[in-house]
Amino acid sequence: MKKYLLFMLICITSVQFVLANSDTQTDDMWKWVAENNYIFEDGIVGTEDMYGFTFLLKSFNKGQYEPVNGNKIQYTLSQYTLDCGKGAYKIGVIDSYGYHGNFISGDYNKYAEFQPIVQGTAVSAVYKKLCRPIY
Repeated sequence: MKKYLLFMLICITSVQFVLANSDTQTDDMWKWVAENNYIFEDGIVGTEDMYGFTFLLKSFNKGQYEPVNGNKIQYTLSQYTLDCGKGAYKIGVIDSYGYHGNFISGDYNKYAEFQPIVQGTAVSAVYKKLCRPIY
């Protein structure tokens, strides 16, 4: 009986540890690219009309996102498009999620324009990994 109770205690503790860490960490599908930023590697797609890529970036809130309608944001999922030839990017979709994985808000900008990549950002880290210099 003591062995059974010990086994159950270990199982419950393990489950609690996994659940506690799942709120602050990302799973194996998302790979780290910069502090608090992760890319979904299986979702990287080459663009058809230029030398570039689209990808999803998960950015955890470390104080940069204000609450929306009283809901605190844990992370955003953004769809980026990189133009490797011009060293530029644009954001087409930004969805915000709360601390329980609940959807809070979304924004789709079909008129987004490319802008220069800023060094030291998560986008510049992805650019360096995906884009090869054009000679």
